[in-house]
Parts: sequence; C-alpha cells; structure tokens
Amino acid sequence: MSSRVGIIGCGKIFPRHIEAIEQNEEYLLMSLCDTNEFLLKTLHHQTDVKVFIDYREMLSTMDLDLVVIATPNHQHYEQAIYCLQNGTDVLIEKPVTLNPELISDIIATAENNGQKAYCVLQVRLNSCIQNLKKLIDSQQIGNIRSISLVQRWQRPKEYFDDWRGEPLKGGGILHECGIHYLDILCYLFGRPNVVASKKYNTKHDSEIEDTIYSIIDYGSFGGSIEVNISSEPSNLECSLSISTDSGFIKLGGKAMNVIERVEFLSDNKTEEIRGLMESENIIGSPNSYGTYSGSCPNHPSLYKKMKDFSLQETENVLYLIHEIYQECGLNYLEEKL
Repeated sequence: MSSRVGIIGCGKIFPRHIEAIEQNEEYLLMSLCDTNEFLLKTLHHQTDVKVFIDYREMLSTMDLDLVVIATPNHQHYEQAIYCLQNGTDVLIEKPVTLNPELISDIIATAENNGQKAYCVLQVRLNSCIQNLKKLIDSQQIGNIRSISLVQRWQRPKEYFDDWRGEPLKGGGILHECGIHYLDILCYLFGRPNVVASKKYNTKHDSEIEDTIYSIIDYGSFGGSIEVNISSEPSNLECSLSISTDSGFIKLGGKAMNVIERVEFLSDNKTEEIRGLMESENIIGSPNSYGTYSGSCPNHPSLYKKMKDFSLQETENVLYLIHEIYQECGLNYLEEKL
C-alpha cells in the first residue's frame, strides 16, 4: 500500500517533491497546503488533489502517512512537531531547523508518538560523492593531508526580497546555499572543529552575508571553506579537493557533480582510483530557478532511500553551521516551543 503524502509549502523546491512522488509507487500525493490561495487553485486544477490554507486543517481532515515540510526555514520546527504529534511521519527540507539544539526535540517527539522524522540531504546521492565515500571508508586513497571546499555561486538581489532576507526567518547563506556541501564534509570526514571564520557582505543591500571563509581542523589534518554567493555572472563552481599522502582528488562542476581530477603517485594507482570513481557515475543536472541554479535534486532517489536520512544525519552539519556563525559573531537561533 502506498504511503499517503501531504505537502506543506509549494514554493521553489515543490516540483522536485512532486517529481519524486510520481516516480515512486510507494507514495501517493493526497493533499497540498500553502498560504497562497491563487497558487493553490492552480495546483488543484493541475493535480486534482485537495488543497488547504492551514496545515492544521489538512491534518485534521486528511488521513496521511507522511507530510513533506517545504516551507520557509523558520517554520520547519513548529510544523514538524505538530505533524508528529498528530499521527504522521515527516520529511523536512533543509535546514531542518536554524537552531541545532532543536533537532533532539523533534527526534524525541517522533519517538514518543511512534512516528519517523527524515531530512533532505540529497546531494549525498550525487554519484561521484557516493563513489568517493566508498574509497574513503575503505582507506584506498591514503592518509588525508588537507581538504578544501569552494562554493562560488551567484544569487541575485531579488533572492533576498522575501523571507530569505530576514535573518530570523531564513538564517544565513550557510542555511540556504552552503548546507548541502558542508554536509558533504561531515558525511565524508565527520564534523570538524572551526578554527576561525570571517563573513563579508560584498554586493547585496541585505542583512544577510554573501561570503564566508573558514579554517577547519580535523586533528590530524586541516582544511578551508569558502561559501560565496556573490560570484558573477552566474554559479562558477562548487568543488571539493582532497590531498593525501598518495595523491589528489577533486570533485567540481557547478554542484559538486563532476569528477575533475584524479592523480596519484603511480599511473596504475591513478587508473585504479579513476576507474572506481567513474564506476556507474551519472552526472546530474543542477536545479534551475530561472535566473540562478542550485544543487542536483536527486529527490526521487532520496524518496527510495528515505530510511537512510533520519534526523540524526543532519545534526553534524547544523552544529557546524552554528559554530561557523558563532566565530563570525552571528546568531540565527530560533526558540524552543
């Protein structure tokens, strides 16, 4: 029997969830909720499912198994708690919360009510990242000496004209743009300590920073982070470079979706690692939002593997973001209910 799904929030990422549901027979779309009545009328005609202005009414009216929460960032926590207390599992878009300390509250609410809570970290499913993780976990690339994450994206001024321009609603650029790639650091290497961080606002008339640099420490090696949404004229790169005692690997492209360089001390080792990196490698296309682009969606695959994306999976990256912002003197924390 298919899981009956309702979606709260029908904004920019909404089409990716519709696509994922349509491609997975285990899920059946039953209802939609958004505060935009005109949008809801349009979606009702397109999908022929029930629509609601108030998510509480949707939960009291519909018999749902799973609710997807794709609303503005500051609403995720309250909506997740309510859904879990009222008999549905939840799949929460990034960031699950702006305050990492609230993750445990959502997990406890799910356990106390016999429900499940999942998070959206779909960039982990980029083929090259999956292949790289296998190599790291099997210790085939040598001892790591340094890593570097570089995200040079572009976001127009209009990007901050809605809730994203309000710090206590959207958080900062690490919550909105950097989170998926900071998560890859945590996914591959664990959560680092933050040695130093510096923020800049170089182009936007906004309260939100557009550039952050950080130095990170893993004990036996260190690295650097650049998250920048002020690149022109468009997204330039999103890369991860890894130097080891036997070679070098770089993932790149505009969404960490391309194997750019594999080079080791011997030609045989280079060919071996390149072959493993390129095995079943599928280069996905980043989401397009008209004037700018984002990460590779991978939502259909995430729905198939949802059990691998419990809320515990997002704790490390949210604490890392919090630590970076603390070093920058910024506070985007929301309060517990």
